[in-house]
Amino acid sequence: MRDITLDVAAGSFLSIVGPSGCGKSTVLNLIAGLASPSSGRIAVSGEPLQGLNRHASYMFQQDALLPWKSVAANIGLGLELAGTDPREVRSRTAEWVERTGLRGFAGKFPHQLSGGMRKRVAMAQSWIVDPGIVLMDEPFSALDVHTRLRMGGEILNLWADSGKTVVFVTHDLEEAIALSGEVVVLSAGPASRIVGRYAVDLPRPRNLIDIKTEPRFHELYAAIWRDLRGEVLKSYER
Repeated sequence: MRDITLDVAAGSFLSIVGPSGCGKSTVLNLIAGLASPSSGRIAVSGEPLQGLNRHASYMFQQDALLPWKSVAANIGLGLELAGTDPREVRSRTAEWVERTGLRGFAGKFPHQLSGGMRKRVAMAQSWIVDPGIVLMDEPFSALDVHTRLRMGGEILNLWADSGKTVVFVTHDLEEAIALSGEVVVLSAGPASRIVGRYAVDLPRPRNLIDIKTEPRFHELYAAIWRDLRGEVLKSYER
């Protein structure tokens, strides 16, 4: 990556799109403190980031559920590791089981869940620790289109009025537009750079089932695709 300057406003929902190998996940790893930039700096609320970003949680493409722990135990694991009082862990876990539609499954184990349910558990894991920043790396890519729509709607419900900042990486431009307030397009690598930033001015709340029928959605898609298409073609050539 080269000459990347990216400011993300607190409380915003920003998506990053670009060809495979352009550095989308690298951006998230830098924000999370899992990697360090070879030059430049990462700042959170104006303070230089040193080590892990304690203000952020990370929802990976592949969930990291512990197979020997129940749904409830997986959801509450972050609180437990942080030394939270066990009674509070149980209370907050029960709340998030309800909020993510997992009532009746708290005692089940990951192998007993569908792909969509596993993603609900991973979502609850990410949000229960009350982070200021939620990083999401193609979290729904393995799901069928209908389940992806439902999960996207649930993410928007969690994010709305939460004050949290979401940075969302996806290969799916339609998904990026449907969810985000802004879409950032990265160029093909190596030496990837930002080639476009687009404000998504679709009204909220958004009905993801019908949003693709709106004329403004298609206008935004066409405008962003003009940038993204060229970079995808470059990645094919390389």
